[in-house]
Amino acid sequence: MAFKKDMEKHLSDYKVNRLGVEEPGNWGIDDYEHILPVSHKNLNLLEPYRIDLANHIEEKGINRHWGFHHLTSSQAVCLNFFYPIMKEKQLSALLEVLQLEDEDVKECSFEMEVAGGDGTNFDFYIELASGKKLFFEIKYTEDGFGKKKAGIDYRSKYDSYYQEGLAEKLKPGLDDYESFMDDYQLMRNISYIDETGENLLIIIYPEGNRKIRKEYDAVLANVIEPSYQPNIRLLTWEDVCTGVMEVLQDSNASGRLLNQYSDFAEKYLPLEGED
Repeated sequence: MAFKKDMEKHLSDYKVNRLGVEEPGNWGIDDYEHILPVSHKNLNLLEPYRIDLANHIEEKGINRHWGFHHLTSSQAVCLNFFYPIMKEKQLSALLEVLQLEDEDVKECSFEMEVAGGDGTNFDFYIELASGKKLFFEIKYTEDGFGKKKAGIDYRSKYDSYYQEGLAEKLKPGLDDYESFMDDYQLMRNISYIDETGENLLIIIYPEGNRKIRKEYDAVLANVIEPSYQPNIRLLTWEDVCTGVMEVLQDSNASGRLLNQYSDFAEKYLPLEGED
């Protein structure tokens, strides 16, 4: 909880000092300092690519999440990070950080809905020329992964969409449905990976969000078969952002692009890891 509260305090100060917005934003019946007024939602896009990114969102029909005006929005984190290197055709910098530097990007998109699935969207998606698919799950201040909603029976959805995808991925002796329900979002995402390494699930989170790390570690240690674990990667924003910046600097990327990731770190990564 300390991480979330500390980030809300930091972003409240950021909103006033960096964005020049003193008015609190509304969520439900209350106002909060770390939330932008809805009319200022585009200020949640970092300045170097703000106009281009806002236009991209409209042109591609990307559905902004209900809380997009929250400065803690993980959707805004995702767009702010991936869009600039996508636009400038510098996704190779990310692939180098992921140790996939011998690959080429075939296509990529935000909010990618899995074909033939139950409507599951991945925050970002890259298909490589080799056929390998990278599914990105983006986290920021969330209190872990999404859980089942009380009182809802997911059995038919599990039978129709996830049972086959999770077959053989779970350790022997477990109740597959109960394991699925205990960690609904993470297990749903894991159902799309395979043992061959053609599909990779990449989760990126801030180092200080220990709840994400704890839940992830528990699922891999107690639920997922070891042969599938190399295709599930948990990376910190600190490592990914620093790595991409270093590659871009070595490749003499534009000042605009480097400023984007400097601004990203200033906004989203100001804190040391905390318990």
